[in-house]
Amino acid sequence: MTEGYIQIMIDSLDKKLVLLDKIMEINKRQYEVSSVQPFDSQKYDEIMDEKGKLIDEINSLDEGFTSTYDIIKDEINAEPAKYRDKVLILQELVRKAVDKGVEVEVQEKRNRNSLEASISMTRKELQQKRISRNVALQYYKSSQKINNVDPQLMDKKK
Repeated sequence: MTEGYIQIMIDSLDKKLVLLDKIMEINKRQYEVSSVQPFDSQKYDEIMDEKGKLIDEINSLDEGFTSTYDIIKDEINAEPAKYRDKVLILQELVRKAVDKGVEVEVQEKRNRNSLEASISMTRKELQQKRISRNVALQYYKSSQKINNVDPQLMDKKK
């Protein structure tokens, strides 16, 4: 029975590794979208939704892994030699999952920096447009005053 649970845990880790690979690919797309100007927020949101679903799956797998481990940990600790081979496989898969998790964190940090830079650039562009609009409006108002001559300054002699 315990061997079946261990196999479930191995399968869970295999699925997690596949999902982490998918997240890494999505992170690459996310970086590309956040690096392009003008920033496409709709496309970015779609990518975030897709990634959110994968993260939910990973969380579900982690909860199942933990609950399964809680069921069998006493038996594994009681007879470690009996399950040694399977435990070594589990340990290797956990190492791989942790390594990929670290890679994902690095990608996330890079994506956050890219998004912040993109948002900052968009803000600067909007501010520049506002300034340009105000300058044009001031010029227009000034030019209207030049062409408008007050009646008291006009010569009434003919």
